[in-house]
Amino acid sequence: MSADSNKINMNGLIVFNSANDVVYQKLNTPLGQKILDVAIAQGLLASDTTLYSCSSSHSLDSNILLQIFSPIISSQRIMHYQFDNCYESLQCDKGFNLVFGDLLGYTFLKIGQLPIEQLMRQLGVAITLARYCYGANLFGSQAGAMQQELLTQCLDCYEMLLWQEEQTYLLEAMPKLLVNSDLKRTIHLTLDATLEQLRQAGQTRAHALLMVSHKMVAACSTRQALPLSAADLLFLGILARTSNANAKSSSSSSSPSLSPVQAQRAVAVFLQGVSHDVNSGCVPSIVHISRLPGHQVLLQVIEYANMPLTSCIYDAFFVLHKIIAVQLQGDSDALKPAYESLESFVGQTITALKRHLKQRPEDLENCIKKFSIKWENLRKMYTEYFKNYERELLVRIESNMSSFVEELKQLFTLACCDSSSIHQLDQLSDSAAIVEAKLLEFSEFLAVKATRNISIEAYLEDFPGLVHFIYVNRSSGQMLAPDLRANQLVPKTKLWSMVEMTRSYLKRGQTTVIWKDKAFHYSYFLWFEDQSGGGGILKSSLDLQTHFLTSSNQPMNGGLKQQAEPGALTVDYYHDLAELCFPKMSPGKVRVYELYCIHLGLVTATCAVEHARRLVATISDVVGDESF
Repeated sequence: MSADSNKINMNGLIVFNSANDVVYQKLNTPLGQKILDVAIAQGLLASDTTLYSCSSSHSLDSNILLQIFSPIISSQRIMHYQFDNCYESLQCDKGFNLVFGDLLGYTFLKIGQLPIEQLMRQLGVAITLARYCYGANLFGSQAGAMQQELLTQCLDCYEMLLWQEEQTYLLEAMPKLLVNSDLKRTIHLTLDATLEQLRQAGQTRAHALLMVSHKMVAACSTRQALPLSAADLLFLGILARTSNANAKSSSSSSSPSLSPVQAQRAVAVFLQGVSHDVNSGCVPSIVHISRLPGHQVLLQVIEYANMPLTSCIYDAFFVLHKIIAVQLQGDSDALKPAYESLESFVGQTITALKRHLKQRPEDLENCIKKFSIKWENLRKMYTEYFKNYERELLVRIESNMSSFVEELKQLFTLACCDSSSIHQLDQLSDSAAIVEAKLLEFSEFLAVKATRNISIEAYLEDFPGLVHFIYVNRSSGQMLAPDLRANQLVPKTKLWSMVEMTRSYLKRGQTTVIWKDKAFHYSYFLWFEDQSGGGGILKSSLDLQTHFLTSSNQPMNGGLKQQAEPGALTVDYYHDLAELCFPKMSPGKVRVYELYCIHLGLVTATCAVEHARRLVATISDVVGDESF
């Protein structure tokens, strides 16, 4: 499929389930028109069909998409399940590219006129956002239209507003707003008081976050809450922006001022939690978003599900998907350990249901009975199969698997996604009003401070030649950097190219990279610090360059192992890197930092390195490690 040149590049996402049915589509107008032209050319639609006549939402008929894309999706599944060597991407004429992703049996197809690397990152974020919106029950009928609308809003926000415009989502780290210690203490006491009210109302696992102009001011959590991951902060930032966009849209169509209802929004999502926690991965939560004066946004997050139970069911989905893949590949040797793993997780799930849900509503009780019966039926068939490995038994197992998957989805929905126990949504609005009143006298100051958070001019005297820097704490998911401005000395394209280049070197094991072009001198540093003792810099005995070179050349059933992309949204790359370098240390005791510096081209490498060392020390003195 070739692409005509358009002022707006073609871009879209289509998701197929295991039966190749289209369960989600998001196509911009140029791509929708291109697919429509192909459908007309193939005789699938009448020649007078227009994009606007297809549906009220301008989406295309799923059957049309299925007929056009089914051959390539079917081929992808064969390569994936039979050879474990699926396509990563397809490059076509005129810069038109397709990239593929997979999650729990769903195939994600990202299409666009963008470089493969950029499409891959967009696809990774799309899959992550789907997990945040749906949890384990991807695109399930039980989730309803609200979750699909939420996913579309988040994708629009990320792709149209953020990924090419803001260094927050270029670096995938939340910017920190610097305020003096007295104001910081006032804000923390205010948020802690809000959490105490929630605790007294029975919500013992909660978070309260305050942002101003999309910068993080403070984040407080109750003791029992699962710590938020860097990806959680970024996702909550996207949620806050979508809420802001919706409110602006509502106000523009009615009156200029926002009503209290328009300024409030509550959504059900599935956060991840820090990856080193045993219950991380899927944390059913209600996020209450309140827009306050002075570009402030208050987010109150309530974790409502039983986490040991939810974690068991969530893990069971991935084990189940693994055993389905092994069966389709016909790998008898790998089937038994995969089944044993599934048996373990299902057993843990049933035990957790008995232990944590003493009183169960009738629909959940019936679901548990059906789930147990179907599992017992499957277990008996597997037991018989492992006696003599008869192909006929495997066919029977495969025919019963889809109904078992549906029961697991229903169980997840009823046991883990029932937020009816939260009756405090009105109280959350009242809490927001109290926070607004307590911080009202500081709202104007915070709004102005957010526009002048860090000025590069303040560093010029001590660091001559420095024109931009980005300091990132990868363990907290936060960063400090001067804001990007229209008249800045460094073009935005230079900054984006710098980050892309450093990522390519990091994937080869280079943690320090220095280079220059005709105008600027660039330097990048990544290092680890020990938080268990004196906070000194850690040196790993592992040679990262050799490790990545060796691992990238290791075949995986005919294909080379794909290395994860540095970032926080798609995968917690830096946590995995710290674990790789220091396997014997507790993950929470190793902090990962990055520093990007751009100097004028006349600055020498020696000077840039010295500046980097002093810059980190200067920022640490001003900010304090405990708040960053």
